Amino acid sequence: MQFKSITAITVLTLMVASLFVAGCTNNTTNQTPSASTATHDAFLEKYLAEFKNETHSRTDQSFKAWEVTWVNSTSARLQLAFLNKSTNRSASTDINYLVFPTTQDATNYLNAMNKTAYSLASTTYGSGGIYQNVTGHAPQIYKAYEWNEGNQYDISEYKFHQIQQFDNLIIVTTGKWLTTA
Repeated sequence: MQFKSITAITVLTLMVASLFVAGCTNNTTNQTPSASTATHDAFLEKYLAEFKNETHSRTDQSFKAWEVTWVNSTSARLQLAFLNKSTNRSASTDINYLVFPTTQDATNYLNAMNKTAYSLASTTYGSGGIYQNVTGHAPQIYKAYEWNEGNQYDISEYKFHQIQQFDNLIIVTTGKWLTTA
């Protein structure tokens, strides 16, 4: 009789453990939707679509890769590789987009970032551009920080880094030349 109890407890324990491993439990604390099931931020979707339309319409560039991965509902990562036909140079770029509820939240995030190696490149947003095409207006707050890592004439060691703020949008870019002319 005791053997049947031990067997039943063992089977029950294995069943519960397999449910946990399979993710079939209903844990209501700290549930966040996965990137594939989350609703994407409408502004960011529109921004990414406009960026793709603008860059793909350029006749001096040929894209070899274009992959958007949603991190969560308000941030995405774009990985792309392209050939600049004018210079016969190819590049690989990772771009992270983060949308914040307010411009102040984006500014706080930007201020908290480690920008020791970066220089403030600009605070002036020119006319037009993707942000203005998407929103219908230029950003009230614009900042661009840049950092050129390594020797730009030696592609094996050179990387380009940029952090930009367009109101409540932060864009963090890292690019690398893959070939030279």
